[in-house]
Amino acid sequence: MTRTEKSNHIKNKIIEIARRLFVNQGYQKTTIRQIIEEVGINTGTLYHFFRDKEDIFLRGSEQTDIELVALVESLTRNEKDYVLKYAVYMALEFKMVEKSDKIAELYLESYSSWRMTQMVIPRDMVRNKLYFHEYNKDFTKQDYYLISMALRGMRLMYIAERVHTGLNKFKEHTSFIIDSALKAFNVPKKRRDETIDKAMAIAKKRYRLFDNKNRG
Repeated sequence: MTRTEKSNHIKNKIIEIARRLFVNQGYQKTTIRQIIEEVGINTGTLYHFFRDKEDIFLRGSEQTDIELVALVESLTRNEKDYVLKYAVYMALEFKMVEKSDKIAELYLESYSSWRMTQMVIPRDMVRNKLYFHEYNKDFTKQDYYLISMALRGMRLMYIAERVHTGLNKFKEHTSFIIDSALKAFNVPKKRRDETIDKAMAIAKKRYRLFDNKNRG
């Protein structure tokens, strides 16, 4: 194993173990000391790769997003519909928030982080322009920035309610948020309604299969 390969292996192991700890016991309860002990490295090695615990969390969240995008692609592999892909992404994200208190807490941590916002908004702007350009040919970069920020804030408030009240309102809140997002990007109402129904059905089926597998 070359030095670069070894470094990448250690870095990925830190992220992998930290993600497991975050999911099992929550972000706040997970300490740098626990991560170091689980990985089997010293403090200096960890800080060689990461600035702090939040930095590890950001990198883990980035990997989660990559995995979620891949899942969306697998579930919509016969579709070339970007609007549907966007809606399925949001439906799956909120379904995860609905299904698990720990996941909901991690999403709240992620959406509340300004460093995370700085990291993901440029990516969201690129993705949103790709998905919705046909409806917004006159949109500027600033338009995509403002809408991306507003939609992130909307999702944050929904997740905060889920965490702080324990209420699960997946069906009504998710449909409303997806509709609001598609409306912001000028997707026609008929297309919005059809897309939301399809996305919600895909998310429901995906997690029904997941639950059945876990029970088995």
